[in-house]
Amino acid sequence: MEKYDPRTTLENPERDAMQAQIAAKLEEERTRRKLTNRDFVALIKRFASEKEFSYRTYFLTMRHEQNLTLGTVALFARALEISVAELLLPAAVLEPWMKRLDLQQVKDNIARAVDGYRKRKNLMKKDVADVIGISVVTYYKIEQAQQNLTLAIIGLIASRLGMPPAALLLGRLPKR
Repeated sequence: MEKYDPRTTLENPERDAMQAQIAAKLEEERTRRKLTNRDFVALIKRFASEKEFSYRTYFLTMRHEQNLTLGTVALFARALEISVAELLLPAAVLEPWMKRLDLQQVKDNIARAVDGYRKRKNLMKKDVADVIGISVVTYYKIEQAQQNLTLAIIGLIASRLGMPPAALLLGRLPKR
């Protein structure tokens, strides 16, 4: 398995689907609120520092070119008063309990999923890090729910471990 390099463009359909979902939800919210792009960014910026968020981040997100972190997704959710799950998943699969998920719960779900995979396959942490294509240090942080993951890494984990991104994010598959 090749190592993940964030500077290269790898095919990552799971990441692409999540980016498209987020962009669509942001546009839906912007339109519903009847805000210009600049006013929408100003709304989001009220919940972030200049370093955390810029107009460029928004612009690249809408063009599906920004490798968002879960932290930025959580920022969008806070600003829009919706859940992280509502940004990451299509409305058709959302169940009421999913709308209560916060950033730490999503990280915990991912940690449980990778740890469960490792235990089911009877692998060492280094082995799973190699399967995913990430460093052992990054793997440890993921398994301890302390890593601010990017959508690219989430997509990579889902793809390399053979599970849908929803199962990673939610800790189980949606019923629909």
